Amino acid sequence: MVLLTIIIGRAAQFLLALAMLRVATTLLSPEEMGKVSLTLTTIAFFALFLVNPVGMFINRRLHAWQSGGLAMAYLRLYTGYLCLVALVAAISLPLLNISGWVHFGIPISWLLLLVCGSLIFNTINQTAIPSLNLLGDSGRFVVLTVSSLAASFICAFVWVKSAGANAEYWLSGLLLGQVVVGMIGTRMLIAKLHPTTTSLRPHVDQKHLRVLFAFAWPLAIAAGLGWVQAQSYRFILENEMGLGQLGLFVAGYSISAGIIAGFESVLTTYFQPRLYRDASSNHPAQQAGAWQRYAAAVIPSLLLTVALLIALAPELTRLLLGENFQSSSDFVIWGACAEAARVLVSVYALIAHVHMRTRWLVIPNLAGGILSVLLCALLIPHLGADGAGVGLAGSGFAIVALMQLLLVRKMEYKPSPLPIVAALGTGVGLCMLSWILRHELTTGSGFTLTIIVAITGAVFLFAQYFFLRKHLADTPSFVRTN
Repeated sequence: MVLLTIIIGRAAQFLLALAMLRVATTLLSPEEMGKVSLTLTTIAFFALFLVNPVGMFINRRLHAWQSGGLAMAYLRLYTGYLCLVALVAAISLPLLNISGWVHFGIPISWLLLLVCGSLIFNTINQTAIPSLNLLGDSGRFVVLTVSSLAASFICAFVWVKSAGANAEYWLSGLLLGQVVVGMIGTRMLIAKLHPTTTSLRPHVDQKHLRVLFAFAWPLAIAAGLGWVQAQSYRFILENEMGLGQLGLFVAGYSISAGIIAGFESVLTTYFQPRLYRDASSNHPAQQAGAWQRYAAAVIPSLLLTVALLIALAPELTRLLLGENFQSSSDFVIWGACAEAARVLVSVYALIAHVHMRTRWLVIPNLAGGILSVLLCALLIPHLGADGAGVGLAGSGFAIVALMQLLLVRKMEYKPSPLPIVAALGTGVGLCMLSWILRHELTTGSGFTLTIIVAITGAVFLFAQYFFLRKHLADTPSFVRTN
């Protein structure tokens, strides 16, 4: 029942995200979409580097804080920290704007409002609502997650239609929706947390800060380098090709990013609480087994999803993007490859999380960040936006290979390669099926386009069920030892 609730909620979230992409690319020009992408990238930089590591620490410690009656008090401290991060952004952005190093395309006042507001209110939303899931309230988590996206969509659409088709109005509408639903989620979380008594108020001393810093600094470096690897290309592409070409690339990439994010959210919502529960002991064998079970469920399913995107790239572009963005189908494929590498990196990174050895992530992410910038800087002037795709995918899989060498060998359990090989073979079959349908049917009409997507999608769903069915039972029986 829990998995069914998660799937229904994530399916609704997925459809809303795709509808938002379609509406955004219909209402906004490629240039405005380029401005949207640069602003979101700027928000992501501060969030990944300064917020995400502390958020991961909260996820790791939330159950212990709840048991000790300290969760509410620590989350209040976290809110104050978010205000400090927003202040850092408010000081940094005008300096970047004056320097001329970055051209955002929107007024600095709007940029400050969107970035600082997102760092505070989006983070509160994305902390309170997932915390409900970590504490076992999956139903409210799913409803509030879908409601956040729906409210953001409605606010953005109404604001753009009434005020004007530009990036500032679209982004401010998205932020407003997050604020409204985040307040509701926060109230629900407060009601669920154990009250903090005077005798249990947290005492944050140097020892506590050292524990937090030891956990967070490698994650901060890894996240910052991850941003360099995955998103810094946008500034290079804008500088070389302009906002319009950046908007086209990001639109195609967003199809793959949205679909893979939907896939990832379903599996992480169901499997990650189990991972953290099973890894909560200090026994290395149990921690290794918890990660192996998680990887065995996620990786084959990811490979099938990537194959679906590659197989249906032309059809998805026609269905999900506006008329001005129909040249973006090649970018869907590059996005699928780059996002596959990102998800694989996140799976491998959990090895470091469950062992509380986050410094293991620094070297792989450093290598990936450097390689991404070098490849994009070298290839974009010669290959255009395709050069960004090559750079992102190449650097992503380089990190995966390095993590395989550096991290997996630390585990007492090793994932079996057979499900991965089977998933790759099935993915090739999906691509062949779509190619046959595309060449046997006349693809000029929307009806035949729907047939191609429906048939290929049905085979994909059946294959996903085949690969996931044995992982849905909470049992370690399929763990294989060396």
